[in-house]
Amino acid sequence: MNSNQPLKVIGYIRVSTSKQDIGPEVQRAALESEAKRNGWDLTIRREEAASGKSLKNRPVLASALADLKAGAYGALAVSKLDRLSRSVADFAGMLETANRQRWALICLDLGIDTSTITGAAMAQVTCTFAEMERKKIAERTRDGMAKIKATTGKHMGRRSTLPEATIRRIMSEREGGASLAGIARTLNEGAVPTAAGGKWYASTVRQVLGSAAAR
Repeated sequence: MNSNQPLKVIGYIRVSTSKQDIGPEVQRAALESEAKRNGWDLTIRREEAASGKSLKNRPVLASALADLKAGAYGALAVSKLDRLSRSVADFAGMLETANRQRWALICLDLGIDTSTITGAAMAQVTCTFAEMERKKIAERTRDGMAKIKATTGKHMGRRSTLPEATIRRIMSEREGGASLAGIARTLNEGAVPTAAGGKWYASTVRQVLGSAAAR
């Protein structure tokens, strides 16, 4: 990107079905104010009546991510983290995608702007806490299942139908520093089937790792 040209930014606004959520006008004002302060070339994209619990079923966001991947824009900005996602794990996954595809992720309320050194450091801290959260959840799940098994003699939870070799491969790649999306990509490229015989996604890899940790 030419440093003499303004950064092309998609300002993502999500309008929720909840009346208690931050309104679109407030989101727009925050994004436009930041754009003016930093000299961005800002384009607003608005998603109507969408849930923040998941990144799925949000066509406006999907279109924005496609444009970012294609290099048409250099950054995605939101006024608050919950406008993008209420899942810290999803946010961490999006940070990985942004880093791999070489576009910036900007979250005004957290002070995260991965186009800057300080903002990128803040993003790493967020990802670290997300990883800690996942490990604590896995530990509590594992302890709970062990307690149930000790008192009832029954195994709790659905057993994976994945070959043990596939599970070990996923765990090995993750321990080697590979991202969830990167692991999914290599599995798809190698034509390795999921337990259901479908395509791999970062969320599918995360489920396998969580199940393996709970065993």
